[in-house]
Amino acid sequence: MGAKGTLASVVGLRAWKLALAGPSVYWYLPIFYVLLSTQPHVDPVGLAALFMVMMLSASWGFLLNDLADREADAKSGRADLLHGHGLSRAAMWTLIILCAAVSWLVVFLIGGGYVFKAVLAVDYLIATLYSVRPAKLKVRKFWGFLANSLMERPLPILVFLTYMDYYTPATILFPVLMELSWSVFKHQAADIKEDLAAHVMTFAASLGERLSYRIVKWFLNPLSVLSLLFLVGLSWLSIPGLRAPLALTFVVMAGAVALAFAGEATGKVKVYITPTDPPYIIALNLTYRYVLLVVMAYGTIAMRPGYYLMDVLFAITLCYQTVAYYGILRKRKR
Repeated sequence: MGAKGTLASVVGLRAWKLALAGPSVYWYLPIFYVLLSTQPHVDPVGLAALFMVMMLSASWGFLLNDLADREADAKSGRADLLHGHGLSRAAMWTLIILCAAVSWLVVFLIGGGYVFKAVLAVDYLIATLYSVRPAKLKVRKFWGFLANSLMERPLPILVFLTYMDYYTPATILFPVLMELSWSVFKHQAADIKEDLAAHVMTFAASLGERLSYRIVKWFLNPLSVLSLLFLVGLSWLSIPGLRAPLALTFVVMAGAVALAFAGEATGKVKVYITPTDPPYIIALNLTYRYVLLVVMAYGTIAMRPGYYLMDVLFAITLCYQTVAYYGILRKRKR
């Protein structure tokens, strides 16, 4: 493969896309909340740099997982460029080492206490145990589910909160509720058929397709709604300067969820992005991204203008997700 082909394979890796469109969108709310509900003393440039570090570390985790899953991907039909099969193992290892090295270099440049660095190190450790043998928690049913749940939202959110020196009951509440708003189990349930084809026994696969879908439908999806609406209410209580727009946000989110749920019940709305995403969950996710986060970002510009770099990163993330949603809609129309 020539230099252009190698570069194209690197650029096309799903690791970068997943980091931008996946867990990172759930890191914004806790960051905005702390900036708006307190008088923060954290360096704005350092905070923005840390966000980039966490996206890079998420990419590191996806790259490591793709490299470790090469044989399983070949069996399940996912041996494609997205999963790194266009690159040699040496090239993948080079990317993995570079991501980790750059991440930790920036971490030591931006400072922060020992607790912050320790939590980040635990995040890296769990990601390694999740993907790499002999532990490879990914295929160890419940332990894989637990490890994946911790490393995508709770631990990164704790990294941000400890870097911001924010220690209150919300320090524990935010990681838990943000995970419940989009549980990793839902992703496992959506991928059951592919995982079984590759002989990858995730926790959802061990429970079976029928039971897993029932857990998502009757427990996790309703819990997602309650979790996010609770966080909107908490933000309303804690940020007096945004009470009017946050109250409107609550009404819009609850109304959109109710309308989508009613539309599905009457058979008028049938849009599913994945088997675990009914219309009312799509409505919840869209209003979270395009209403709640936009309101919080506006509040940051108005009340904490020194932290505008976080708004720039959010705008980039939102633009990318908008393009991704547009691509999904175009495919469905075809």
